[in-house]
Amino acid sequence: MSRYRFACAICVLLLLHGGLPLSGGTDTPVARTRPVRPSRQKIQDIVDDFRTHLSMPQEVSVSIVAKNPLMVSVEPLKGRDGPFLVSVEEGFLDLLNEDELKAVIAHELGHVWIFTHHPYLQTEPGANEIAMRLVSRESLTPVYEKVFNRAGSKGNLAQFLGDEPKAVLVNQALAPTH
Repeated sequence: MSRYRFACAICVLLLLHGGLPLSGGTDTPVARTRPVRPSRQKIQDIVDDFRTHLSMPQEVSVSIVAKNPLMVSVEPLKGRDGPFLVSVEEGFLDLLNEDELKAVIAHELGHVWIFTHHPYLQTEPGANEIAMRLVSRESLTPVYEKVFNRAGSKGNLAQFLGDEPKAVLVNQALAPTH
């Protein structure tokens, strides 16, 4: 079978199984499952909501950029009291679902919180500790996996998120009886 026929056969199979859209309409299976990049305003709304929960008076703005060697970063624009700018790389943003996006924003705001309270103690685990006031450890885990994958490295989640919490068993003898 020639390459052309093989390619056509694959296209036909994909069309028959709903893998390719037949039109550009939004009711196609591909259009429904393809993630939509959140707008800068949607990300800004998450930032503002999280700032409120962390009681952070510093202004934090969002920028979506074509390239960011760190994928996502935050920096002060005018000294320690802000304002701050969170820069999110488009390509990385496209990999995130809504929970992961919230985890990323919570982590970056963790850096801002530390910078405005203890500027010389910047660490990834510290930023994650603050982030976990807003999101779960479980929502941060896939973000780190995507970062490691995108960077082409094997990372150690425990290094960034701490050890996995262990279940606590209640001693039967100490449990109240009725």
